[in-house]
Amino acid sequence: MPKKPDKRNISVFIASPGDLTAERKRFRNAINQLNAGFADGANVEFEALGWEDTLASTGRRNQSVINEDIDRCDVFILVMHRRWGQEAPDAAPYSSYTEEEFHRALEHWQNKGTPEIFVFFKRIDAASEADAGPQLKKVLNFRRHLEETRQVLYRYIDDHEQSFIDEIDLHLRAYTKGELSSIDQTRDTVILPLLALDEVKRAKEEVAKHAQLAKDAKQEVETAQLKIESLQLQAAEEAANLARDGLLEHARQKFIELTNETSNLRILYLAYEFFNRTGDLESAFELLERWLNLSGPDNQSTNTAAAYGNLGILYKTRGDLDRAEEMYQKSLTINEALGRKEGMASDYGNLGNLYKIRGNLDRAEEMYQKSLTIEEALGHKEGMASDYGNLGILYKTRGDLDRAEEMYQKSLTINEALGRKEGMANDYGNLGNLYKIRGNLDRAEEMYQKSIELFKKLGSPNTTIVSQWLEDLRPKK
Repeated sequence: MPKKPDKRNISVFIASPGDLTAERKRFRNAINQLNAGFADGANVEFEALGWEDTLASTGRRNQSVINEDIDRCDVFILVMHRRWGQEAPDAAPYSSYTEEEFHRALEHWQNKGTPEIFVFFKRIDAASEADAGPQLKKVLNFRRHLEETRQVLYRYIDDHEQSFIDEIDLHLRAYTKGELSSIDQTRDTVILPLLALDEVKRAKEEVAKHAQLAKDAKQEVETAQLKIESLQLQAAEEAANLARDGLLEHARQKFIELTNETSNLRILYLAYEFFNRTGDLESAFELLERWLNLSGPDNQSTNTAAAYGNLGILYKTRGDLDRAEEMYQKSLTINEALGRKEGMASDYGNLGNLYKIRGNLDRAEEMYQKSLTIEEALGHKEGMASDYGNLGILYKTRGDLDRAEEMYQKSLTINEALGRKEGMANDYGNLGNLYKIRGNLDRAEEMYQKSIELFKKLGSPNTTIVSQWLEDLRPKK
């Protein structure tokens, strides 16, 4: 029997300020879990490094001993939250030991190609960012610097324990297999809904008209107030453009400043969409609660219905389906009372998605059909495509593949006519899954390739998901 080769050692250094004690423990737990499972099968062994592992050294600068571990590590992980790090009077030009550690690793990478550097920021609520103290301001400036220079890409982690462990596991597995490119590390652009942007533009025009009338009437107080509102709307538009250009940290800061001082529902809606699309659910929740308080939680108004509908979406994302259903039903009740068909269609579609998750397919189908009937009557092609796609997934789940294919094709036809690349990519992916079930692997591969091509053009993380479907399509030789 041939001798098994010696295990490859992969040393992983973690750097962080003092407010991330829990994450440092989770890091070591993740390393232990990897060594007990994946690493053994891959014939590697991960070695956790950090200041805790540095032996006391007489007559030497403590940080210089830590820096030796940074110089020899294969992977360098930086985690940051609210604090910048311990002041470092002997580390000039750096203002903290954490900053020195990061730049040490970065310089080593620039000169020698190692270590691989991963940076994670633990999410911070928008209210704290709006009133940041000296330490947090340095963290926010550093985040913006990384975005601007694009030397090192970064990701966010949530407050719950598994979030960081999952990221460590994902990145170290990919590093070991040489598949880091498969991880979505891009700073995606965020295209905010045209409807929300149109609302802001219309609001700007209205404010400009009222401002001129107030100025002509010499109403100085109202003129001044309208000028402030006009500036806020202009800033909201600028924030949306920053998001579109991939400058998410700059857009985030502008939205935070805006929402801290405005009561304009159009701006709050635009900001909600930004936070939701960048995965900051806590900030999105905060904005919707403010929106609901401003529109009136008991009012039978379009704005109140929209707030409840969006709250339902956030609760569904969190997995709180009972609370999500409660929000959707509140929105539906208001929209029905107002006779607002477009809102009703959206609520029915959302309820259909929720019932599908619960496994209540008959109820889900009923909701999708109600939504589709309204969208067809209104001539809303985009809504029709969404309903057809949802019905296709439902019929596939039931095993009615012919009906599923019919729905996917109807959705695809509409999305192609509208030029909706994201919708087309989803349809191709769904058709690929269907053909795979039927055993028509050539056709499935064709659909997956079309889906991947479109998702790549969009810079979508779904590229990775469909690529994995394609990889798993045929048996490995």
